Amino acid sequence: MFHKRLVFILIIIVIILGYLILGNNGYNRNFYDYVNRHEIDSIKLGKDEYTWSRFKDAQDNSDDKVSDIVKNIIRGNDKRLDSDIVNKIRIVWDNANDMDKRNSLGIGILGKYIDRVNNSNNMNELLDSIILIENDLGVDILTNINIGADYKDNTKYIVYFYPVTYFGNSSSDYYVNDDYMTYKAYLKRGIVEILQVYGYDKDKSRSIMHDVIKFYEDIGNKSKLNHDLENITTYYNIINNKDISNIYNNIDIKYYLERRGIIKYNNYSIVDRGQYEEINKSFTKDNIDIWKNIILLKVLSSYGEYLSHDYIKVIDNINNGIMGVKDEKTLDDKNIDIIKGLFSQDIDFIYSDILKSSDKKKILDMSNDIRDYYLVMLDKNEWLSKDTIDKAKSKLDSINIHIGLEEYDKISNKYNIRNTNLIDNVIEILRVNRLEQYSLLDGGKDSVDMNQVSVNAYYTPLKNSIYIPSSIKYLYDEDDSYYKMLGSIGMIIAHEITHAIDTNGAQFDSKGNINNWWSDKDLENFNKYRDKVIEYYNGYEVSRGKYINGKMTVNENIADLGAVACISGIALDNKASKKEIRDMYEAFAKMWASKDSPQYTELLLLQDVHSPNKYRVNAVLSSTDLYYKTYSVNMFDKMYKSKKNRVHVW
Repeated sequence: MFHKRLVFILIIIVIILGYLILGNNGYNRNFYDYVNRHEIDSIKLGKDEYTWSRFKDAQDNSDDKVSDIVKNIIRGNDKRLDSDIVNKIRIVWDNANDMDKRNSLGIGILGKYIDRVNNSNNMNELLDSIILIENDLGVDILTNINIGADYKDNTKYIVYFYPVTYFGNSSSDYYVNDDYMTYKAYLKRGIVEILQVYGYDKDKSRSIMHDVIKFYEDIGNKSKLNHDLENITTYYNIINNKDISNIYNNIDIKYYLERRGIIKYNNYSIVDRGQYEEINKSFTKDNIDIWKNIILLKVLSSYGEYLSHDYIKVIDNINNGIMGVKDEKTLDDKNIDIIKGLFSQDIDFIYSDILKSSDKKKILDMSNDIRDYYLVMLDKNEWLSKDTIDKAKSKLDSINIHIGLEEYDKISNKYNIRNTNLIDNVIEILRVNRLEQYSLLDGGKDSVDMNQVSVNAYYTPLKNSIYIPSSIKYLYDEDDSYYKMLGSIGMIIAHEITHAIDTNGAQFDSKGNINNWWSDKDLENFNKYRDKVIEYYNGYEVSRGKYINGKMTVNENIADLGAVACISGIALDNKASKKEIRDMYEAFAKMWASKDSPQYTELLLLQDVHSPNKYRVNAVLSSTDLYYKTYSVNMFDKMYKSKKNRVHVW
């Protein structure tokens, strides 16, 4: 009897070992690596590259197209734009390429504003200088004004006071979050370098830098950090003129709001009250010198890319240091970026031709398939009440799907471009753009805001709309089968649709207004599922001691899980073959193929609300039942998660 048991045990051991050695195939050990390893291994990041990915490839193709467009406009080979706009683009292009003039000009007209700041003898004079800089140059110093739809009635627009940014467009995290210490060092060096270019000696530059960093740390300690701003409702905190007077009691806030042109609206949303209170607290005559240096640094870093070679180099050094790369962009490339940024609507108009009507129809048909199946998923839901399910279905039914360019706003016709120099014309373009934004407060026309050249689809709960840019064209091949497209473009669309009912989207109704359409019990259930997703992703170690932040990435993780559940359900409903399902999952994995520098990987873990690409594939598939069935995954496979440990929301 004993021998029989021993033989049986040995047989079981041999079977298990045999399976582990031979049967545990690459699909089940690490699906992402198995699909992408050969391609990833063949990628060698250059000195000027911090990342490679399928999206980066698509963006590179898009950028090449933009480069061709700009060059054709300059050469007069593209007749689709008004001659007046073409002439303005040519002038700015010539300004940007005239580096001799840019070098000799230095900071140009910016010097007038900086001189006024330095000559301010008291805080009232300094306040006037700040108002002038904020109005003329658009540099946020005391406030960071943005115009946006009212969360409670998106047919109206209100003033939002966003968090004020610091030197180099940095946020409070860089100065008070220990995880940002490396990046803080690059900013400190950048402050010293830019002050030396301005004309200060090294000792004075270093002394100013230490004072400025201490100032930023004091403000940052009272400010919201990135993780505090994950929930969209944290941006909506309505105040009036009386309330803001209590926040800014060190300045004549009525005078300030009048000069900024917004006092008459008396309806604002302040995003980071703590930061604004601390800025006010520091606005005293004892701090006048540090304020002068803060303003100097904000102006120089905000406009550095448009100035002389030395300023451009400082800005590049900061950005490259943070990304962990060495910039090797040519002047031509940099200037094309300038044109693309300043004349984005005109470039979009020409660029959008890459997406033909047949492409749009294919994407729209797939979008409708996905939305239809999401309604099926809601019908199958077991933790929502019928009333909430009906409201969720109504919201998904009401989603607007915008594909490619829908209208062309010729705002460039309003630019008063003169054949002077780059910095003057940049200031003029940015001034007109700000006035256009302000006009929304008085009933100005709102246009569909979608950058066509950036490979980045998105959902906005305030309009209950999905925006799919023309550049999506570079993420798929025309010959791709339906299921390959479902795994790539389809997953992206399903991901965006899921955002309509994630933590943020679920707080807005079908019309895009903030409105709790959930019952208390349903919301409680949702939060339980959400918390399980947070815990699940917290367990994934990206590199030694570095884990995914499940709380910071929860909305995107819910959208990924929901998207793959949706496309998997469509495949099952359509009785797709095993090969078609494999094509779908492999297209999904290929879409997220990427390779990042170690420094960039760490930066993404700190700032990106998405999980690293590898886990956007493996973590999702490990919670997808159809993946287990398709690839015969079992408990001995590394991708395996027990039923109770798999997570989902939708």
